[in-house]
Amino acid sequence: MSKALIDGLIKRRAERKSDLDALLQAPTAETRDLNEDERGKFDAIEKEIREIDERIKELDEQLTRDAAAADVAKRYKAPAPGEGVRSEPRAYQRGLRHSYFLDLARDQINRGDGDGGVEAARDRIRRHTAELEVDMPRREAQRAARAESELRGIDKASSFEKRTNPNRTDGQGGYFVPPLWLVDEYIDLPRFGRTFANSVRNMTLPSGTDSINIPKVASGTATGVQTADAAAVTSQDLTDTFVSAPVRTIAGQQDIALQLLDQSPVGFDEIVFADLMADYNLRLDSQCIYGSGTSGQLKGVLNVSGINAITYTDASPTVPELYLPWLQAMSKVSANRKMAATAAFVTPARWYWMMSALDSSNRPLVLPDTSSPFNPLALQTGSDAEGYVGRVAGLPTLTDGNIPSNLGGGSNEDRAIIARTPDIYLWEGAMRSRVLTEVLSGTLQVRLQVWNYAAFMADRRPEAISVISGTGLIAPSGF
Repeated sequence: MSKALIDGLIKRRAERKSDLDALLQAPTAETRDLNEDERGKFDAIEKEIREIDERIKELDEQLTRDAAAADVAKRYKAPAPGEGVRSEPRAYQRGLRHSYFLDLARDQINRGDGDGGVEAARDRIRRHTAELEVDMPRREAQRAARAESELRGIDKASSFEKRTNPNRTDGQGGYFVPPLWLVDEYIDLPRFGRTFANSVRNMTLPSGTDSINIPKVASGTATGVQTADAAAVTSQDLTDTFVSAPVRTIAGQQDIALQLLDQSPVGFDEIVFADLMADYNLRLDSQCIYGSGTSGQLKGVLNVSGINAITYTDASPTVPELYLPWLQAMSKVSANRKMAATAAFVTPARWYWMMSALDSSNRPLVLPDTSSPFNPLALQTGSDAEGYVGRVAGLPTLTDGNIPSNLGGGSNEDRAIIARTPDIYLWEGAMRSRVLTEVLSGTLQVRLQVWNYAAFMADRRPEAISVISGTGLIAPSGF
């Protein structure tokens, strides 16, 4: 019954999403905001979609719990005479070659057609979650039982326990105390993600091309007052140009001995692929911010010509003094793009520095976004290392650790980017991965590769981007 309800809700959601897309066609084509009537319809449809999503989530969670309960019942039910114990294979186990981390990547970026595609990946993740809900309590009980048994054994007197000479030093009894390797709890390498890249307009990269070109009006037509009846009418010819975004490749690989893959008790290929994916996200985001546009790189926003450059020069910068260039950057986008900026991006250190600022009475200038704080310079909803953290001058502000902090004459400045992100385009293909055995077969190695194609167009509307730079943006000390 729940599955039928979910199917019906999914169908209803698709219908309402089509209605929402149809409603946005006219404002998008005319490059304008929604009018009052359109806004009312938009809010109503969006509210219904959110309610449908919540209901689908509730039903899906119920189905997951039911599946877990059924799995437990099946696992502990005694088999009939002559009947063997039956069990379904786990979503991720040795020999099936499904990668949990690749499935997570497919789910998060909603792309990828390998191993059944995105929906199959999400189904395996749901099955894995249900399996863990059953397995983890059982594992905890087993660990507790073993610990209690070992503790009882220690209390028993023995000739070995009464000796003082043997100890944990290797060669003096220490070899009988082997180290415990929690390989399934391995520590990954921390990396920043793709905050900025996810904030711009994301589109699917078309196949069969090495560049994407968009025509652009260079100089427009003109109108004017007709000075008298039958007098000349103002005329000015429209001219055009184009903006181009080359398709670039971001790739990585790792060579691994077959013995490591065969003998490791964990899926070492999953660990490698997850690490390659994490680095891909970091590289793509970094390219979108400061790529040079040459030698195979994307052209990032910091290297686009014609942006609104705001200089903040200050030997002793303070948060209140940063407020003026911040508003100037917002104003330049509004004045030149004729539409307001939608987001600001700073380094995590810059945001923590802003949060640490106090007024003359030692009260913070950046206040929590709760219960109408009095006269705040900015509002903070969090202190995350990356992502949305609050508002400065009403502008949504996000932290991105891939913004460089080694710029400027002293190689010690970071940057604050204020932009209208819908005007910045990112095309990205489906992530690809493969395992190559032939190239390294002579040494019993395999090569794991990931790669993807991307095109980034930050110079489509340079006037929609403001960048604050200068000595006032020297990376704050201690943060």
